[in-house]
Amino acid sequence: MTTPDVSIVVVSHNHRAVIEKCLESLYALPDLAAFQVTLVDNTGADGTAEWTRQHYPDVTVRQNAVCRGFAANANAGIRQSHRSRYVLLLNPDIICIPGLLDQLVAFLDARPEAAIAAPQLFYPDGALQPNVRRFPTFSALALRALRVDALWKSPAVRRYLMHGERPVSTEVEWVTGAVLMVRRTAIEDVGLLDESYFLYWEDLDWCYRMRQAGWSVHRVPEARAVHIQAREGVRRPFSRAGRSQLAGAFRFFHKFGWNAGKVA
Repeated sequence: MTTPDVSIVVVSHNHRAVIEKCLESLYALPDLAAFQVTLVDNTGADGTAEWTRQHYPDVTVRQNAVCRGFAANANAGIRQSHRSRYVLLLNPDIICIPGLLDQLVAFLDARPEAAIAAPQLFYPDGALQPNVRRFPTFSALALRALRVDALWKSPAVRRYLMHGERPVSTEVEWVTGAVLMVRRTAIEDVGLLDESYFLYWEDLDWCYRMRQAGWSVHRVPEARAVHIQAREGVRRPFSRAGRSQLAGAFRFFHKFGWNAGKVA
């Protein structure tokens, strides 16, 4: 087998309800970019691993004996994947739109300084879904956590959320890990995802480290995908996911300093 252009890593934890559409949309792409898929089944009990082996025998399936965080699972998938030029992290609740791979590959091929490129995401109803941000300040996060931003969007929150900015092709500070493509040589330079984050913030941390090392991060709206967004950490702030969201925030600011969000 020749080395593919893209190694795709999908991390699933009882996502059988959505992963069928994800893989169906991925393998139906008319894109020219060659890809190989690694599925990391994180102690799933819904038959995802067995279903995938039966319907997509070309997918490499890795099953965990113990539950691990997203970063650890994604890293395991990256290590096991073929040594392609690019790695695509793909959430199981993503539906791929034709051109997704080709547009991201073409963008990164044309910009050797770019480490990460992310597509424009949409909600299932067709509305735009924000997936790019500036690095947060602690004050912006506090206002968001207290739900103050539901009534008043402070300058700090508006800057963090990039409110009022058109979704055009541009360099950004960080992109969410729902779906992003990263250059293999950038991973070798900067390192894998930080596994001390269990869930959330590992994508922000990765983009921060990439930019610290001189790489750039980009939004590529010509590439598109639908994201069936769950975000348990927001909907249920006292759940394990919600606690991980809070722990990740403190981990990030402890690691990079309380003024990390003020980086230009």
